[in-house]
Amino acid sequence: MDFAQTLTARPWAIGPVDIRRLSEEGLSRTSIVVAIGLVAMFNYLTRVADGTGIEADYGNELPRFVYRGLTESAPRPGPEEWPPVDGSLELLSALPDVQAAWHRWRDYVAEGPGPLSSATLSRLRRIAARNACDGAIAALDQADSLTAAESTAGSGDTLSEFADKLSLTPWLMAQADVDALRSIGMDDLSILHVIAVVAYQSAESRLRIGLSALARSGD
Repeated sequence: MDFAQTLTARPWAIGPVDIRRLSEEGLSRTSIVVAIGLVAMFNYLTRVADGTGIEADYGNELPRFVYRGLTESAPRPGPEEWPPVDGSLELLSALPDVQAAWHRWRDYVAEGPGPLSSATLSRLRRIAARNACDGAIAALDQADSLTAAESTAGSGDTLSEFADKLSLTPWLMAQADVDALRSIGMDDLSILHVIAVVAYQSAESRLRIGLSALARSGD
């Protein structure tokens, strides 16, 4: 539970020591890959649900989340404190079917043809990855010559503000956030794709950080 909470809320804090702790509790290497994948997937699902306003239509034993003005996103450290990551995600090869599905998912959501331009796709992925402290995207920032305005949260840009909020505090998403995107001319299909891209990158960054910690745990 502690591992899942940390990878979700403070992914930059995950390292080999956390993986070794799971191993000491009896989890096999494959089981740890599954655990990391599940955490990553739920980071996707919650952002899609919060971004679209989907309500669960099934019974759930967990208490309904109610925001009381106390839950905040943990402060993000600077890039110099981000954990080293392996951008290949090849440790998913322990689960070949999952690896194949993940690559198909990435091709469709984040790289394939869709209603958003390639520049917008890249920008949304960088925002979400930056908020997860994913060092694999930091190199892309430099390669793409990201401007200071784009690399700073709360830049005043409607799309950036939406992506930052969905990345950092998805529980605060509201109808007004969707309406803001409509006000700049985005149709519902484009908005759904924005949500999917941000949610996907939030998931992939946590997957990459977790799997990289797993790779380093044997050092």
